Amino acid sequence: MAIVALLRERSIDADALMAAVGLPAEAFGHPDNVIPFARLGELARLAADHTGLADIGLRACTRTGLEMLGTVGYLVANSETVGTGLAALQSYLHLHDEGAAPYLQLEGGLAALGYEVLEHDVPGSEQITFGALAIAANLLREICGRDFVLREVSFACHAPADSSAFASHFGAPVRFDADRSAVVFDAGFLMRPIAGANPLLRDFITSQLRETARIGDGEVAKDRIQRVMRTLLATGCIGQDKVARAFGMNRRTFARRLQENGTTFRALLDAVRFDAARVLLHTSAVSLEDIANKLGYADVTAFARAFRRWSGASPAVWRRQAAAAFRG
Repeated sequence: MAIVALLRERSIDADALMAAVGLPAEAFGHPDNVIPFARLGELARLAADHTGLADIGLRACTRTGLEMLGTVGYLVANSETVGTGLAALQSYLHLHDEGAAPYLQLEGGLAALGYEVLEHDVPGSEQITFGALAIAANLLREICGRDFVLREVSFACHAPADSSAFASHFGAPVRFDADRSAVVFDAGFLMRPIAGANPLLRDFITSQLRETARIGDGEVAKDRIQRVMRTLLATGCIGQDKVARAFGMNRRTFARRLQENGTTFRALLDAVRFDAARVLLHTSAVSLEDIANKLGYADVTAFARAFRRWSGASPAVWRRQAAAAFRG
């Protein structure tokens, strides 16, 4: 997020704000630097307060694209097609962005590139999401070509008081308080070759990222599995077989690996559903019916029963309590 440059353009002491949230002055010095999601959110919130810009996340990223993603961006740019590039983004963005997960979902003749925030209580997360989708739009324009257009953009958070900059940047209808944050475009672009892609560079970068992204053990393993599950949940394709295949395992081997790490698929599925539900309840006004559908429940009653088991409160009560706590 190019928020530091925007602050300096407005003569605001960016270094002081970064220090206030525990970020060193050189945190944004290289695109491969990993910025803790919570600290980035706090910085974005402070920046919005100091500038009076409720859409600062968007404004900070209207001129950024692949270069912001470091090595992962290089892999996308050198992928064979747009579709394989976005698949690479989905597989490896967690090495760059630990607090959210991208996903690609096909809907008939349309494709949705979404951004799923993993934690429900991060101040400033809506600003990060504004910036992420601004970058997503620019990324797609870079790899798809000049004729690329978006069909729709949606945000799973409330609209700022002035949303005119969103229509200007995306050039498409924009919805807020939706059940997902995503940019939607014609699926035909997924088959388009990426101009200038270098297969040798692609293979080299892929080998490096694969080594970095190995599943690992213990809490690292759980975190990475849950991230993949959140991605699959967002696309409506959650299932133990699909998650196992994402890690190159069969169902039995995957279940054994989970057992070795002290958990089960059902426990992890409950955890990711609970996290996803709290994000939507906390950041948007999306209906309980839409949340239940997104999380794969047959109806609101089944969702409410599960949520009460997780939290001790109904979804409606939890939403009111979260809103009251946020107001202070």
